[in-house]
Amino acid sequence: MKLDRITLVGMVAMTAVSTDLYLSGIPLIVAEFNATQADGQLTLGIFMIGISLGQLIYGPLSDYYGRKPVLYVGLIAYIVASLGCAMALSIQALWFARLCQALAAAAGPVLARAIVADLYSSREAAKIMATLAASMALIPTIAPVLGSWMLYWFDWRIQFVALMLIGLLVLLSAIPLPESRPRIIGERLSFSKISRQFGLSLRHPIFIGYSLIAGAQFSAMFSWISLCSFVVIDQFNVRPEHFGYTFALVVCGYLLGALASSKMVIKKGIETMIVIGIGVGIAAALLMLALAVFHIHSIALTLLSACGIFFSTGMIMSNAQVAAISIFPQSAGQASSIFGCIQTGLAALVGSLAGQLYDQTLMPVAIAMTVMLAISTLCVLKIRSLEGHALKINSNRQSTS
Repeated sequence: MKLDRITLVGMVAMTAVSTDLYLSGIPLIVAEFNATQADGQLTLGIFMIGISLGQLIYGPLSDYYGRKPVLYVGLIAYIVASLGCAMALSIQALWFARLCQALAAAAGPVLARAIVADLYSSREAAKIMATLAASMALIPTIAPVLGSWMLYWFDWRIQFVALMLIGLLVLLSAIPLPESRPRIIGERLSFSKISRQFGLSLRHPIFIGYSLIAGAQFSAMFSWISLCSFVVIDQFNVRPEHFGYTFALVVCGYLLGALASSKMVIKKGIETMIVIGIGVGIAAALLMLALAVFHIHSIALTLLSACGIFFSTGMIMSNAQVAAISIFPQSAGQASSIFGCIQTGLAALVGSLAGQLYDQTLMPVAIAMTVMLAISTLCVLKIRSLEGHALKINSNRQSTS
């Protein structure tokens, strides 16, 4: 079982490590291809779009063909696409290779969430996912540091070679994993059934609410990921080789948030964890907004604010995932796909907008964080209203019967 957890951590971390390991190399990519900062940031935005679209594929396929065969296909494609990134000869070629890499990487988090949903009940699944998230946070904490070290001896291309090797390791470690959902014998994959389940999920207001909470939180976090290399290196004059240390410090917030959630969720419940996380996130977003509005040039306060956003996301993400996917236990793969699509699709949009609006100040990322935390808050209020209304209806039915 220990090996299974390690493998699941690798699967969940594929998105994060694919973005975080090469962040220090983005300015070098921009310089080599004579591109703009927006072009460099687009290597992140395109990746998130690919992750968003790719997740719609793997969930339905894994519900019918089993988790492991679909996972193998995704991991092999990821290895090939990572090599393509390392061999790119233009910024346009890198964009295309990153899109292919993202479409492949989407298999990891989708199937990890589905496997946990297959094997565990709601609160226990939330604890497992929070534990995985805490363990996974160590990878993006280390990844930027390793990526920065690589730049001492090599150029940015070695970072994508490292991603290729990571994909190979995850593939090899996935072989001993047990199949949590064997292929459905005698039943054909039906587009009408898939579209019906998609429609059912998209019409379920509580499912959408939890998905938007996760999407808004991830968007707030991703707005920092998208711009942090420019903010830290350009605004605060941190050397690219040292950038990884600042990023690792911020990611520690995610680790602490996920650990706190894993320790408290069984006793306190999923909704309480989400509310606490949003409270921390609001405080962090307002701090970033104050730094931007009053032109306070402090790397310590800037990193503290980003750390608070990461803490908030670490506390919320696994709980929102489980709360949404557990609504459809018989179609966990498809529910995981839709959840992931909303989560990463919104992050791709927000991150790309923040990148396009970047003006050498903290204002774009501050506005993105504040707006996303406001959306999270509204979604929590709406879910509570819907759940309270449903509880009242059930009580009335029981009293009349």
